[in-house]
Amino acid sequence: MPPNRTLRLPPTDLSSRTLLRTRQTARPWFRVHQSAHHAINFSLNPTHRFSHPSCACKILYVAIDPQTCFWECFGDRLYDGGHSLPKTVWDDASLSTIDVPPLEVCDLASAATRGSLVVDLTALMNDDLAIPQAWGLAIQNHPSQVPAIKFKSRFTGSACLAIFERAPVPAQLTESLVAPLNQCPAALDWLAKTKVALV
Repeated sequence: MPPNRTLRLPPTDLSSRTLLRTRQTARPWFRVHQSAHHAINFSLNPTHRFSHPSCACKILYVAIDPQTCFWECFGDRLYDGGHSLPKTVWDDASLSTIDVPPLEVCDLASAATRGSLVVDLTALMNDDLAIPQAWGLAIQNHPSQVPAIKFKSRFTGSACLAIFERAPVPAQLTESLVAPLNQCPAALDWLAKTKVALV
């Protein structure tokens, strides 16, 4: 058998270590969501990367651009379904922007932050979601009380945020509808460029 790399879980003394914080400037982020619901909707979905079931705070995931949103939302379904998506799912979804205030985040997209935590991308992007979710729980429980994790999309490499439902941040978020996906130029352009069939 070939050798395996070390799988790095959160150290037991993480809460006693200094957690590097990086200032994320205020800006609009993007989110794909069901049209029947608000874009600002915190949850603990077991299929999401840092959403450990024991997290005290629910999490809101956003991406830096629409294309990353589409990949994060539909990428697995797209690859598993032979480059096709259910038209009903597409027609029921919308793209919105969420204005996020300046935040002091735990930036897992930063090599310096990962180095300080002694974790690599193999753990943070592991197919076994229990691994990155363990990191999500450990970071959320750290005494520094960071409001969010910044990380890289496994599809595009672009920035995403996992925002914790921790005061005062939720009350500082504002959402604006861009368009339903079936009427959104950026979404229709993504369908065309990735050669996705709606079935």
